[in-house]
Amino acid sequence: MAVSSLRVAVLCCDGLYQRHLVRRAAEDFTLVGVVLQVSPPASRSTLSRLAKYRRPLRLLRQLIARLLLRPHDRRGAALQRQLFHHNDGPPKLPDGVPVLVTSAINEQRTADFLRQVAPDIVLVNGTQLLRAPVLELIPTLRHGIINLHTGLSPYSRGANCNLYMLMEGHPELVGVTVHHIDPGIDSGDIILSAHVPMQPDDDVETIDVRSFQVGIELLIEAARRLEAGTAPRVPQWEKGKLFLRRTGYVYEPWQRLMANRRIARGLVRDYLADQARRDGAVRVVGGEQP
Repeated sequence: MAVSSLRVAVLCCDGLYQRHLVRRAAEDFTLVGVVLQVSPPASRSTLSRLAKYRRPLRLLRQLIARLLLRPHDRRGAALQRQLFHHNDGPPKLPDGVPVLVTSAINEQRTADFLRQVAPDIVLVNGTQLLRAPVLELIPTLRHGIINLHTGLSPYSRGANCNLYMLMEGHPELVGVTVHHIDPGIDSGDIILSAHVPMQPDDDVETIDVRSFQVGIELLIEAARRLEAGTAPRVPQWEKGKLFLRRTGYVYEPWQRLMANRRIARGLVRDYLADQARRDGAVRVVGGEQP
């Protein structure tokens, strides 16, 4: 496939999946710049970071969860290597592409960098919520700023959505969404969405890995359709669930353990046995994954 002349910039955290996204953008489009959001230097002491575990039972629960999750983590890491490594190693950023590294994605430097590289579209995954001055660039971009959300909007928005949907017994609501960025949380108009394919022997970790595989390709496809003028734009039709700290959802490792126990008791197997009916009750935009 010939490289498109569509000028693409990527805003993302610096992780395995996000470097794969950058690589895919460079393969299919004219990649003009990358903004990597990295964690700021630790400002709290080790003791203060451990303060949240000052209750012995909570600390014990976390330690046990991490121990019992090791086999699941190994399965997830093996699938990561299979799907995302290239030339026997993790993907590297393409040579010759301007890169800005920041610990604050919404600082003025980000907006200035994007103006300088002049993209037609900006692809986003894994950053902090975008605010001014970055959002103020949207009217100046031919195809705007679009985000990969690893959850099935509008049914779920926020963080760790697929994990919580599995914990709550709803594998049919595990998916990925590509949407236009607006000031809300994963609330912009949807371009494409898809379920994440599951297998009977899956666990939370393999489902999570596969969600990024499907999601990144969906993000690339959305950019192609926007360039071609064939992309749908669907306002979100319900509020759904918002998985955030302020709504009572705080991620801790034991939650993965609980979800994996539900899966071991047949959650995914039962879903796959009735998948057509359960998926049929869930609306996705633009069909399933490409």
